[in-house]
Amino acid sequence: MTYQQKRVAIVIFASIMFLLIFIFSLLQYYLLSLSFLVLLILSGIYYLIIDKIKETTLCLIVENDMVLLMLRNKKPHDVHLNKYNGLGGKVEKGESKTQCVIREVFEEAGVILTDYKYVGKVTFKNFGNNIGKEVMYCFVAYEYKNKIGECDEGELEWVNKTEILHLPLWEGDKYFLMNIISGKKFTAYLHYDGEKVVDYKIKT
Repeated sequence: MTYQQKRVAIVIFASIMFLLIFIFSLLQYYLLSLSFLVLLILSGIYYLIIDKIKETTLCLIVENDMVLLMLRNKKPHDVHLNKYNGLGGKVEKGESKTQCVIREVFEEAGVILTDYKYVGKVTFKNFGNNIGKEVMYCFVAYEYKNKIGECDEGELEWVNKTEILHLPLWEGDKYFLMNIISGKKFTAYLHYDGEKVVDYKIKT
């Protein structure tokens, strides 16, 4: 469901709940009114707290002037379709950001990181047409075990540092990718509307 669709659904749901509460109050069905009120409150808590926060990781492997990227072109409904990105993914329940990035890099490239470091985080608002917040933990890596394999999500490519900002990227990636590549500590905030950044802040 897109951001716009979710917003419409939430407004419709809340309107129906308020209408039912009003009707049952007029009919003096106070227990039903209270039940609908509790349901409305619980739904609001879910929307504001649980459904709105997502944690992910991103890793860029650097060798001299080359950076390993993935052209996401193998899954038709991928939010990153036909864009270049690093390696990484969603932090699973009970998993630390470090455990996540090691697992995701292995799953996507078949390598085990041996020299890597955390450099910063990016907080997204409404990224990929989804309501809510995503926090992405960013890593840079320099050494690994095994050979780079194939990925079922896209094509892995070594790209020269000087060419990266000219590739098809998310608009906001251009504000922080070079910080990751250079190992420079940073924090960033990006507010998306569709594929366009409408507000951002970068602190180094």
